[in-house]
Amino acid sequence: MVDNAPKIWNYFKAKGLSDYGIAGLMGNLYAESGLFPINLQNSFEIRLKYTDASYTAAVDNGSYTNFVYDKAGYGLAQWTYWSRKQALLDYARKMKKSIGDLDMQLDFLWQELNISYGAVVMVLKSATSVREASNVVLLQFEKPKKKDDIDVQNKRAEYSQLYYERFAQMQSDDNIDLAAFTSLFQEFRKELQNNDASLWSEDARQWATSKKIFVGSGITSTGELNYMWRDFVTREQMVTVLYRLINGLEVRNDKC
Repeated sequence: MVDNAPKIWNYFKAKGLSDYGIAGLMGNLYAESGLFPINLQNSFEIRLKYTDASYTAAVDNGSYTNFVYDKAGYGLAQWTYWSRKQALLDYARKMKKSIGDLDMQLDFLWQELNISYGAVVMVLKSATSVREASNVVLLQFEKPKKKDDIDVQNKRAEYSQLYYERFAQMQSDDNIDLAAFTSLFQEFRKELQNNDASLWSEDARQWATSKKIFVGSGITSTGELNYMWRDFVTREQMVTVLYRLINGLEVRNDKC
């Protein structure tokens, strides 16, 4: 499944919400839909005999005509009430987009927040904690049946905290020193330094190793030569490859 979180975070960041506010909003959207814009409320999939994808397609092509009144939650915010689903449908048609289009739903959500939930937007811009932002979305925007349940509030705040740590904390680490950067970079390279490679290159890799153009660098945990196929290539390695290739061709030409 596509990870929509970075796009959603950046969208609301550009709208001026605080990091706490974005996290609080995203934690609630995750609880509602998993950040999946074509999400159809699970309990209605059996009732309506649709999957997320088939429901979306049926609304788009007009074969399903009860989108507004079927009382099924749908989309990022699980829009349910008929007037909000009507507004979402009208907006999608105006924009000439699928009802499940992520960009369209983000624009609609932002419009809805500003027109009908201005007080919520103000808190999301000025929030000083994840819990404050999460609760204002839960209690004043989403308003599920169990919104006053402390366990529900805690769970949504937990989701929100995860997004805060993932995105806000990452941004706060932008000014790391050289030693920290070097350490992180070395960890990243270790992930590349193994024999994992794509199938499309298999013939070429087998040819290169059979001709000893690549002879490996170190040993893997299984005792095999480690060719580090996905690692970066240095100038030193590049000239070595060219030398071996050209030298091999010269030797073969001499034998002709």
